[in-house]
Amino acid sequence: MIDISIIVPIYNVEKYVEKCVDSILKQTYINFELILVDDGSTDMSGKICDKFKKEDDRIKVIHKKNGGLSSARNEGVKLATGKYIGFIDSDDYIDKTMYEKMFNKAIEDDSDIVICDMTYNLNGKDISTTIFEDFGVLNREDTILKYLENDYFRSHAQNKLYKRELFEYVSFPEGKLYEDVATFYKLIHNCNKISFVNEKLYYYNQSNYNSITKKKFNINNLQLILNTEEMKDFFIRNNYTSEIIRKVDEFYFIQCILVMQMLINSSRLLNIKEFLYLELNIINKIDFKTYNSGLYMFYKNKKCNYFRYELLKKSIVFILCIFKYISKKMSINLKIKKGINKVLNKCSDTINL
Repeated sequence: MIDISIIVPIYNVEKYVEKCVDSILKQTYINFELILVDDGSTDMSGKICDKFKKEDDRIKVIHKKNGGLSSARNEGVKLATGKYIGFIDSDDYIDKTMYEKMFNKAIEDDSDIVICDMTYNLNGKDISTTIFEDFGVLNREDTILKYLENDYFRSHAQNKLYKRELFEYVSFPEGKLYEDVATFYKLIHNCNKISFVNEKLYYYNQSNYNSITKKKFNINNLQLILNTEEMKDFFIRNNYTSEIIRKVDEFYFIQCILVMQMLINSSRLLNIKEFLYLELNIINKIDFKTYNSGLYMFYKNKKCNYFRYELLKKSIVFILCIFKYISKKMSINLKIKKGINKVLNKCSDTINL
């Protein structure tokens, strides 16, 4: 029986895919199958997959119409036969001992999920920015709390090893961004034990980071906020503790701030009315009862000092005041003007300036 099914979604990554696949084939643990899912690539990626298949009988290749990352992962899961499943992005690579260490940990602890640490590669430079601890073995509630604290590990699918049976109940949402955020907590919900390997074994490529931040804001980025709203509803329906619900509210605040940052980074490509409308939509979603604790969590995660923490506190109100000034000087509809005043009133009641 195959122990591990490794699924790699592939789309137009001819520059990276060979390094990715080579790192998998060089694993010290050899009882795996590698499922390469060519998601309608228009470059040489599909042919590179076929070449690898001819060279190693552990490799399976799927060629499909382009449907996005979630669709490719879901197709790979359908074909998987291993006891455990791992995912790797096709522009990333892994340490040669990654799956040996994670599988051994899974067997040792009878874990449903094993998580290892990551190194981020930003434009060719390795940056170890994650904060990761060896928690031993956690139950689902403790794992969710650590995740929501946003200070220990992320929802990335790639640096984890999952029991295949977990995907009998959960699949990746197709046609949406931030599919990992929408999926991770549902997988954890069906777990009894989650283990950790306190080593950086996965290399996450962010080489396109700068170009992404300069692109026009994609309205689908709001899905990050919607996913968190769905998470809260899920936890309430499944009778999770009040502590977890409170942590979700703080986590929600952080997601709102992150989307606001994306919007500000791309604001020069938006007209002012569109910018105001989107920013206010996000700010109006924030529960300012969680403002101070959520903001502290955000800056604790970023390892910023107290001065920068206070600076952002004041800058949010400053931005809102600018909105109000602009709304007086420009022809902006009444709904947006009312939104500005409403948010300013909420801020003044809860933020100590």
